[in-house]
Amino acid sequence: MFSSTPTPAAMAALFAATLSASYSAQADIVLSSTRVVYAQSAKNVTVNLINKGVNPLLAQVWLDDGREDANPQTLKLPFILTPPVSRLDPGKGQTVRITYLGQPVAQDRETLYWFNVLEVPPKPNADEKQSLLQLAFRTRIKLFFRPDGLKGSAAAAAGGLKWSWGEQGGNVAATIRNDSPYYVVLHSGDFVQNGKKYPLDLAQVAPFSTLTAPVKGLSAPGKGVVKFSTINDFGGLNQYESPL
Repeated sequence: MFSSTPTPAAMAALFAATLSASYSAQADIVLSSTRVVYAQSAKNVTVNLINKGVNPLLAQVWLDDGREDANPQTLKLPFILTPPVSRLDPGKGQTVRITYLGQPVAQDRETLYWFNVLEVPPKPNADEKQSLLQLAFRTRIKLFFRPDGLKGSAAAAAGGLKWSWGEQGGNVAATIRNDSPYYVVLHSGDFVQNGKKYPLDLAQVAPFSTLTAPVKGLSAPGKGVVKFSTINDFGGLNQYESPL
């Protein structure tokens, strides 16, 4: 049987343990996507959860605004998730519906939220004699809220990034400027000069902002090209090149 519904404090990754001989530390609930894009005009969007494990699980879902450890009950976000808690039997799934409630959100750019899933295993039987390690796993993926009428497109935003030389902590770095209203999620990249590759330490670039990315192993700026990949709306990779 399951224990009672997790409290807000339990919405961070839980760890309750006794002694265990062996276990597999991996989540059993699989999500249908690695990111969610919510177009403002959509009535709602859905995320499918599937229990790939061999035991029934309790799944609790919520959104946060980047404050990963905040109590979800204190976050006043313009969405409702249904159902917030559900039981998933082995091999079964659950569709979670995300609905925008219409409160004001920035209309000139995308806003980033995070979709969270906490999976809690069933409570051990009282007469279970073997030692047990019990884990609860948390999965967290990006949710991009995309207002209607934004200029350009998310697909074109990555190709429109502007690269220049910069500096960070006394080390050579690339400065990446995003003049679009869309988030650009950079997956990986290298600065290539005279046939040699120098890896870039990349992350996402928010709308109308810049990112400073250290160039590993490079002692001084010089002419070359950046070859980089970005993650698109569907979780796939797109490849780009830009002079630097």
